[in-house]
Amino acid sequence: MKSRGRYQESRLRSGAQWRGHINKPYNEPLRTSMETRRLILRPFESEDAEAAFVWFGDPIVMRFTPAGPDTSIEQTKARLANYQVHQTEHGFSKWIVLDRHLGRPIGDSGLLVLQENGWVDLGFRFAQPYWGKGLATEVASAWVRAAFDDFHIGRLTAIVHPENLASIRIVEKLGFLTERQDTIIGMKSNVFSLRANDGETDSCFHHRMSLDWTRGDLHEGLRCFHSGAFFEAHEHWESVWLMAEEPEKTFLQGLIQVAAAFHHFQRGNCAGTISLLRSALRRLDGYAPAFAGIAVEPLCTTIRLWLEALETVSQSPPPPLPQLQLEERGSPP
Repeated sequence: MKSRGRYQESRLRSGAQWRGHINKPYNEPLRTSMETRRLILRPFESEDAEAAFVWFGDPIVMRFTPAGPDTSIEQTKARLANYQVHQTEHGFSKWIVLDRHLGRPIGDSGLLVLQENGWVDLGFRFAQPYWGKGLATEVASAWVRAAFDDFHIGRLTAIVHPENLASIRIVEKLGFLTERQDTIIGMKSNVFSLRANDGETDSCFHHRMSLDWTRGDLHEGLRCFHSGAFFEAHEHWESVWLMAEEPEKTFLQGLIQVAAAFHHFQRGNCAGTISLLRSALRRLDGYAPAFAGIAVEPLCTTIRLWLEALETVSQSPPPPLPQLQLEERGSPP
């Protein structure tokens, strides 16, 4: 009798579609690692148990998981063994997350097949010192792209405890929609889902990640920028920048540098202001007069005025702080 994994391989060789919603050609290599700007992800190995027990055994980290924290290193070893079996059967699983610069294990994230529901579920968690840094959004975004573009999964779910507001905010930011409230694996849960678009998954996801300045972190960042809260604007926009693709990514980086520049100006760091404004101008100058809903030309003009004022000895007051002008839609060209 064929093992489940070998049975799935034989079906894929014949072009059949696996019932777990993955339709990956047999001769296409499976991913064995992923990298983001700050993170490296790879499948768990047995030797990772001691490092992983730091967060799997933490009651605060595991507060919103059905089984609660691991009470011993042996439990963590058994957990990792289950993840390894899942990896062998499906080509993906929960993977360990490493700090890219230090190589230090800091959490886990990935996809699990929930056989009883027929779902592929997205999950992520980090050790407490790494909370509040945007890492969960960064890693969850990477897994959504891999699910749709590499593993050809048609639909993802995210099961989140109603009190886990940070995770709810992340999945909503990624475009997940609320389906219902339910009890999943004994835990009261909000069930979110995100669907691929009949194979056009990449374009569908990019559409969900388009720059909409009327809501979410883009809107909050715009409000902060116009009120002079430049550091907060930088924080809001960076969370969107982490998930963006080119050409929007470089454009957002330019705006983030503008916000950071005026934060330095508020703190009296003239050299830092000049350096960041120069860098922002180099990025923004390459875009059309209006791009991604923002009037770029007047912003670049204001940056040049500021650079001229900061780089010359003058008794004149500096120019007014910049205001981002939204592109007027529907007006004649």
